[in-house]
Amino acid sequence: MYSTRLKIIFGLVLAAFTLLVIRLGYLQIFESAKYSGISKKRLLRDAPVPARRGNVYDRRGRPLAVEEPAFDIMVSYRNLRYAQLRSKGVLPPPLSKIKAHKDLSAGCDSCHSDTGLWVPKLAKLLDLTPRQLLSQTEEIINRVEKIKAHVQMRHKRTVRIQEEFAPHAMLRNAPIQKAAELEMHQDSYPGVSLRIRPKRYYPYRDTASHIIGHVGKPTREEIQDARFALIRGNGNDEELRYYMGLVSSPNQSVGRAGIEGYYNLELTGNPGRTVEEISLKTREVDKTIFDMPPSHGNDLFLTLDLDIQRLAEKLLGEKRGAIVVLDTYDGGVLAMASYPRFDANTLGADYNRLAKDPGKPLLNRPIQALLPPGSTFKIVTALTALSSGKIDLNTHFNCSGAVTLGEHRFRCNSVHGSVDLARGIEQSCNVFFFNTARRLNNRTMNEWARKFGFGSKTGVDLPYEASGSVPLPKYTGERLNTAIGQGELLVTPLQMAQLLATVANDGILLRPHLLKKIVTDAGVTVLEPETPEPQILEEISEEDLLAVKAALRQVVISGTARRKGLKELGVAGKTGTSQIGGTNKNHLWFVGYFPFDSPRYAFCITLERTTGHGGSVAAPIAHDLVSGILDIEQTNRKLAARENKLH
Repeated sequence: MYSTRLKIIFGLVLAAFTLLVIRLGYLQIFESAKYSGISKKRLLRDAPVPARRGNVYDRRGRPLAVEEPAFDIMVSYRNLRYAQLRSKGVLPPPLSKIKAHKDLSAGCDSCHSDTGLWVPKLAKLLDLTPRQLLSQTEEIINRVEKIKAHVQMRHKRTVRIQEEFAPHAMLRNAPIQKAAELEMHQDSYPGVSLRIRPKRYYPYRDTASHIIGHVGKPTREEIQDARFALIRGNGNDEELRYYMGLVSSPNQSVGRAGIEGYYNLELTGNPGRTVEEISLKTREVDKTIFDMPPSHGNDLFLTLDLDIQRLAEKLLGEKRGAIVVLDTYDGGVLAMASYPRFDANTLGADYNRLAKDPGKPLLNRPIQALLPPGSTFKIVTALTALSSGKIDLNTHFNCSGAVTLGEHRFRCNSVHGSVDLARGIEQSCNVFFFNTARRLNNRTMNEWARKFGFGSKTGVDLPYEASGSVPLPKYTGERLNTAIGQGELLVTPLQMAQLLATVANDGILLRPHLLKKIVTDAGVTVLEPETPEPQILEEISEEDLLAVKAALRQVVISGTARRKGLKELGVAGKTGTSQIGGTNKNHLWFVGYFPFDSPRYAFCITLERTTGHGGSVAAPIAHDLVSGILDIEQTNRKLAARENKLH
């Protein structure tokens, strides 16, 4: 059922077109004698007016995706045709029968000087030779003639098609200097015009490209599906308006990935429409009969902080991996860096190369890279065992460097002697967690991993998020591997950042999100989404959480991330190194939050297929990330204080 608002919209559109039909009917029926023969000299052109797609901004209002004007240099088909014929010294049959055209000694300039004047002038403007411009003209005319031949064959009669009355692009996306030159000296370029159309532009090029996404043209299938949806009335008001726009203006941009894709309905405006009367003699517009202006799309403000995003991307450099930073207060995504990246401004031209790149630059690693988390997963194993009552804070296991299970030896990174939970996390002792896993059963480990969000999507407002994989171990050996983040356990960097935010928030699991607010073209806020309902892990005691958090703090003081400067920055965290079988490469991790005594940020750093360990390679990056965020905080406080003083 259509809602009242949609009925009003349909009513207004229907009323406008009804008036148009009545007027046309009146002219054709009641004044047919007066206008007899005029229909053979006039043509109605019904054309959509594109709507501006909404812009995307970061949390401080800096533009990440905007609509900017693109300039196309157009030439009327009449002038294209005459230029082609003049270059060949021939005339079309209808013109060759005219008496004035039988004597060509004077040349066409005697009465058609404007039809060829544009060629040398436009060629000079576009830095082309006249021959190159005429070659391009030939291609356009051949294309139009093929379309015309097909239409005439279908209708079995001579027809005039719309392409014969429309201007055609000789240069798309013309530089603004050339567009300005043409606009200023329009009279010097007969038959040449400037078309201004909206074009999607990403000011910071590849920055946050996976988050912002990109746009493309709708496919035939999408337009057909939109028609069926309108016929059946499938969808809410917003969806039906979008389908109407897609059907009436099939050249509009459609979001394909990232925020552009996820919030495509909110960003897409409703195109307008004009009906114009064109003279068949001059092929120019005589008057506008109907004009309905477009309504523009809404603007989006994200939780993303451009400064933190650029810092994270700078720290990744050319290292394949991801960095995620979350706001522990509400789960807002402050940064989600991925490398390799792509420039959405040139994605169309670069797509084939990017798709074949073994580095997978089109992969949004924070939500799509599935990797074993290594020792960072020991946080989950520890809280699972404590909450299940299988160990307590005084449980000790002796580490001699390995444990034996049947014929297999499961090794540790060192010989630690007697180890309790705090030291097991601090020194990342595998043996402690192997013995802990022996006390757990397979189903308990699987269920607790899922309680922390693993094995399912976080629900972040981005398309194509991966769920990861939480195995249900069948054998004790598989359970031991899972306990230290190896084996078939696969997670995303965003899931690990969410885990650290959950620990920092004392067992409150928040859903990560990117949308901060939606604002209309007129600047009116229409939606400020509430913080998603958190999930409280009530089974975890406050005492156990405090113990794990204290151990994570010790990791940077005297553990596997010591002497990296993280202690002085107030960080608590965990290193991780997941081995890749048959190679000397590892996936390196560092996850953490800060300030440890009053957490504000949670983060995850992942480096794929590299040498070294999480403590030696990822932890120094964590230091620079935290230090940079604190500097950004300080700068923002100074700017805010200055603005308050001015006001």
